[in-house]
Amino acid sequence: MKPKPFSIGNPTEEELFSPMEVYHENSKLGPGNEELFQRIATVNSSPHIRSVISRPFRSYPGCPTVELPSGWGNVTRSLEDILQRRRSHHHFAGTPCRLQELAAVLSLGDGIAARQSGEDGAEFRLRTAPSGGGLYPIETFCLAFDVDDLPPGAYFYNALRHRLELAAPGDCRSKLIGASNLKVEIENAAFCIALSVVLPRSSFKYGQRAYRFALLEAGHIAQNLLLAAEGLGLGALPIGGFFDDDMNRLLNLDGCQEFVVYLVLVGNRAG
Repeated sequence: MKPKPFSIGNPTEEELFSPMEVYHENSKLGPGNEELFQRIATVNSSPHIRSVISRPFRSYPGCPTVELPSGWGNVTRSLEDILQRRRSHHHFAGTPCRLQELAAVLSLGDGIAARQSGEDGAEFRLRTAPSGGGLYPIETFCLAFDVDDLPPGAYFYNALRHRLELAAPGDCRSKLIGASNLKVEIENAAFCIALSVVLPRSSFKYGQRAYRFALLEAGHIAQNLLLAAEGLGLGALPIGGFFDDDMNRLLNLDGCQEFVVYLVLVGNRAG
């Protein structure tokens, strides 16, 4: 007796028009994307545009700032050992981290590593994580709970000046718990790094494809953060499940042109 052919049944209307599939199709690249390729070529060849996009930096003028120490301490372990031992940690000690440890995680995660000048005079600051077209649409925020010499609050990491700029004062631990339902982990962690996307910074050049590039970049940065924490002997937990609107409100982001896409919780390990 022959087996019946495998069938998944008739797809529902919801399945036929899944937003995931619609976006995937609309963001594909192919020979027919001549307009997009022309736009990319224009950006790459325009000295004026290149000069503008070489400065993808924001700041919070007038807000209190905290200058961060340079360097990242005595990390003597090999890259192979750090990669092999990296794990997601759910159990933190509930003790404070040092400001230098926070500074090291931020600098290694997405700090400025070098400068590069083009023939047209545009000077680009190169970061520790790759970015599509060097546009750097990802911004880094730090929710500080228990860090020595740093008042609790939500801070923006100004990579250009390697400093923190206070975006929202006060302990935001309870708000993060409400946005993620990770009560025990957050209560005992020292800080949380939030990665947000400034979508227009990339979409003006790459159109629909920009969203893909932004998520890829957030993943690169998050891995840097996780490896930096491991190298420093800290525990870290990547978090992709959270209430988007709550997180965007916490950082005063509009949720449309700029929005949180990834969190990394960091603290001293329990035990």
